[in-house]
Amino acid sequence: MEDSKRLTAEVFIDTGKDFRPEDSLQAEYTCTPGETITLEFDLSIFEHTCGFRFDPLLEDSSMVKLLDLTLTYEDGESKTIERSRIKTNSDVDFEPLFVYLHKDPKFFVDEALCLKLAKAKVSFQVLELGLGEKDYWQEIKKHSVSEKEKEQLLNKLELAMNQNRTLEQENRRLRIEEEDIYATGIWKLQHDARGPMKVIFGKGNILTFLSAVYLALCSELFVFNNAYYSTPRPNDQVLVFSFLRFGMVWLGAFVLIAVINGMIQKGYRRELT
Repeated sequence: MEDSKRLTAEVFIDTGKDFRPEDSLQAEYTCTPGETITLEFDLSIFEHTCGFRFDPLLEDSSMVKLLDLTLTYEDGESKTIERSRIKTNSDVDFEPLFVYLHKDPKFFVDEALCLKLAKAKVSFQVLELGLGEKDYWQEIKKHSVSEKEKEQLLNKLELAMNQNRTLEQENRRLRIEEEDIYATGIWKLQHDARGPMKVIFGKGNILTFLSAVYLALCSELFVFNNAYYSTPRPNDQVLVFSFLRFGMVWLGAFVLIAVINGMIQKGYRRELT
């Protein structure tokens, strides 16, 4: 059977002047490792309370398991404090097990729960002493991440992911706009130093070019045919192919088809994204 140890616990109350030795209560207890200890503290002697700190022992580095912490208020209400409202200065966390490689373990209760305290009841276990002298705990400490650090890292990761998601959406929008501009090809008539021929015969525009040629020829043949069969027609009138009229009709058809094609592709890409 393991030897029992005589230890000392201490409660500090913040009366508006931070945690001071003169605003504390001590309680001695004897325990064997793993034994459940329950201590009660009368806090009615303090006129004002706005903070609560519990130090389970003062003598050695240790592993402590916090079982329960209940606060009673001046109006008689008792409240068991949730773990999320309690902070500690442990070196390694295995909540509810906390490892302290120093001799000053502390539990802090959220200040919002510490107003007008009348009594405190704490249940805990001291599982092991002298951990600071064991090298393997020092190695564990080097590779451990506290819950607070985990939360900070997760928050940073979530922020970075949100920023990356926003950038991806903006990049996708810019790519769509760029593809819309390139799809028409009309901008190159002004910005391409090699002239409009590259636009006309460029990749993706050859069908637009041929369609415009077909429409321009149809238009010219319609005009030619209408003039040929019109009556009366002077015998000396010569029917000729008008390259000017053909060019104007072709250019208008080319621009119109390119714009319509670009609008259709733009709508299709937006549906995909």
